[in-house]
Amino acid sequence: MKKLFLLGIFSVILVTAIAGCANKPATSPAPQTEEADDKQTTVVAATSGVSNPFSYEKDGQLTGYDVEVLRAIFEGLPEYKLEIEIVEFEGILNGLDNGRYQLGVNNFSSSPERREKYNFSLPVVENANVFVVRKNDETLKSLEDLAGYKAVTEVANSGATLLENYNKENPDAQAEIIYTDENFVKQFEGIEAEQYDVRIISRISAEKAIQEHGFTNLKVVSFSDDANSDPGSYILFSKSADSSLSDAVNKRIQEIYQDGTLLKISEEQLGGDYLPKKELLEQ
Repeated sequence: MKKLFLLGIFSVILVTAIAGCANKPATSPAPQTEEADDKQTTVVAATSGVSNPFSYEKDGQLTGYDVEVLRAIFEGLPEYKLEIEIVEFEGILNGLDNGRYQLGVNNFSSSPERREKYNFSLPVVENANVFVVRKNDETLKSLEDLAGYKAVTEVANSGATLLENYNKENPDAQAEIIYTDENFVKQFEGIEAEQYDVRIISRISAEKAIQEHGFTNLKVVSFSDDANSDPGSYILFSKSADSSLSDAVNKRIQEIYQDGTLLKISEEQLGGDYLPKKELLEQ
């Protein structure tokens, strides 16, 4: 009897212990991850995803020079969580205006008008604007030569701004500005077909597209007056973004320039060294 009594007590203790273990929550790293996420500030960047080689999709994945530079920047900023959204080009600027996005990356060049509306990073690439024309064009050397030209462009890009400013300053010798939703490769096709005469675009994009798409009747013409084209390309910040974000991004641009990461991305995405001059990054 005594043995049966003791066996019964032991069984009750064993069942209770098992039940207690079953009710204890399992150890999981998830709460630590969530806690870490709570300490991060989410930063949303916008890009078009159709501006090869700066922002485009390859095998279903977003890549490009600007995209990979942005990722490299935020790899060294654990206090921020980067999210990238693909939107129409105009949507990038509109989103910066209304504060939906904190950053814009899409081979953005500088202009006085843009400087008034947005904050700029240090330059991340040297990429001056150029003219793309047919090979038999020997006339167009500078903006002052644009009178009578059919100039194709998208709305709100740097080329459009240069064309619009030219027309304002030359009311009696204007260019015909043709706005389109076509990507610039289609626009180049239109220039070859004599539907348009010229496109103002960054040198890297122009040279890469002409080579890759076999535009045998097109050429790149540099501006004779460099004062009309800032050679840099930048990350844009919303004016409403905290200055600590731009400070952190600029510091990281300097770091990835110095450690060779920026050059590596340039060689992989652009096929060569297109980095800004060192003194431009020492501000």
